[in-house]
Amino acid sequence: MLKIELADNIIVMIDVVFDCNLCELEATDKYGAIKELTSKTESLKSLSSLEQFQDSVIKREEEMSTGLGEGVAIAHGNCEESKKLIVALGISHKGIEYNSIDNKPVHILFLVANPPDSQNEYLHLLSSIVRLLRQENFRQKILNTYDPVLLNSHLKKYMTLVN
Repeated sequence: MLKIELADNIIVMIDVVFDCNLCELEATDKYGAIKELTSKTESLKSLSSLEQFQDSVIKREEEMSTGLGEGVAIAHGNCEESKKLIVALGISHKGIEYNSIDNKPVHILFLVANPPDSQNEYLHLLSSIVRLLRQENFRQKILNTYDPVLLNSHLKKYMTLVN
């Protein structure tokens, strides 16, 4: 469970799976990176509807790029099969051509799979990830961490995860 504190001391609990097994991405284009990350993420690659989820994410990207600038993108799409929000993380030290708002390559790619009935939780999660990624020190910790246990420790430090 993820605990997110909002304005006015409102706390939201979100059932989420973080699958941060440090996926170093080889693809250098947006769609290749999305497909590579989904196929390497344990929580996603076992889905019988994996291709359908990939298509959902790609369709979203065709509507508008999720490249936020500063080397960061948060691709996302609906996943009918999943009962929980799933967050995957891919790193590209080479950079991914992503059509970001600053026209710079993406090095940190978050991928969020959301069940259609979890829209509120999904939006809270996205806003929390965006707030974290605005912090230069957080982005650098992600890029400079090569140990998945340490990476999960960093995520837990910045986001409150509750068992």
